Amino acid sequence: MESLKDNMMTISSDEFENNIMADAEEFSPAIKQQDSGTHMVPEDDFKAVAYKQEWNEVSKLPAHYIRREDMKIKDVAMKHVLPFLPGKSLMKFRAVSNEWNHWIVCPLLAYQQSTSFQKLSGYFYQVVDVDFQSDPNFLSLDHSANGIPNPSLGFLPERIKVLSSSSGLLLCQGLESYYVCNPLTLDWERIPPHQYYHGSDPAVILAFDPQGNIESYFHLVAAVPLLDQPVVFFEIYSSQSNSWSRSSSECFELEDTTLVGGGLYMKGMAYWSTTSNGVLAFDVKNEVAAVLRVPIPPGRYGALTQVKDELSYVTFYNDCGDVFMLDIYGGMDMSLNHSVCINLGHKKSRQTLEEDPFIDNGTVLCSVLPCVHSGDDIVVICTTERIYLYYLSGQKVETFMTPGQLNPKRRFIPYTNSLAAIHELKN
Repeated sequence: MESLKDNMMTISSDEFENNIMADAEEFSPAIKQQDSGTHMVPEDDFKAVAYKQEWNEVSKLPAHYIRREDMKIKDVAMKHVLPFLPGKSLMKFRAVSNEWNHWIVCPLLAYQQSTSFQKLSGYFYQVVDVDFQSDPNFLSLDHSANGIPNPSLGFLPERIKVLSSSSGLLLCQGLESYYVCNPLTLDWERIPPHQYYHGSDPAVILAFDPQGNIESYFHLVAAVPLLDQPVVFFEIYSSQSNSWSRSSSECFELEDTTLVGGGLYMKGMAYWSTTSNGVLAFDVKNEVAAVLRVPIPPGRYGALTQVKDELSYVTFYNDCGDVFMLDIYGGMDMSLNHSVCINLGHKKSRQTLEEDPFIDNGTVLCSVLPCVHSGDDIVVICTTERIYLYYLSGQKVETFMTPGQLNPKRRFIPYTNSLAAIHELKN
């Protein structure tokens, strides 16, 4: 992820809403002036369309193929730079020319971009409730480069709750159905009904690996605790067969089968945090379950985070005053690998400390947000007033904008601004 400006400060809620409105305007059909005249961006959604193959009658090669000796800077940028850019940036570049517009909506570029651009772009956040009264919203980590046209996901047929994200796709829960969607292209598919009851706040993870997956197949993995028994079984959905099946693998090792929603998927593994300081792991391909014990003090909780391309469990707590402690657990035994003391300058008056409902005995409530594909090995820290990005390599803290006061009941789902296609499900 590109580094944010060093002097970035927290912005007001009004400014945050203005940024959301600006996102919507930037994704609206627009007319852009070009050197050769006026070029109109098509009014259809940002979806990949079939690429019409044209041929050069002289060279007998595809018309879009350019010999190395004939390449210009614009050709190099179009073929070798665009796949590494976030989706919002690509939307802007559709107005460069007809040639660029046709290439950006080509399915081949969508596949290349989904495999090349894998950086954390922001978070979908939402108050977790059972009656779907709270709409989701989107917090971009770089407003100029990352964004989506409809942060509330209003293009879906009903109000939803965001459950999981994987390589640019989102898993959402409706009243009776699951949906998988791409919030950038506005594509979505309704998942057929599952066989077992998953609960009002299900522990379901979207597993999607774009690399080598030109058909865009994906899986849903539901960890389902048995009622009043220390057993968790798994129900798996495959988009290739468009069906659910119960895995033969079961987990008997959890002391407490209460799973924390909003799990993490990386490198073929699905992970869930538990209230018993353990991590439930499930190998999606081989259907093997395991439990990783995290040796943290009772009553302290953290988040699953990708650090140095490996799974880590990160805790963050206010030790005293402005001093906060960051502990990173990882490895096969999930031992404490790194501990650092951070001063966030989170100063408050004594009267404010007494009146703030999210501050307990002068200690600021804080947490770590789940993070994948951060690129710069960052830890995203959330307090009641601000969001901070802590860079592990440079030990630098950046203050980030917040969407108003942060309710502890809000759930944050990490998201990558990707053009990833969704496999069209069979009827």
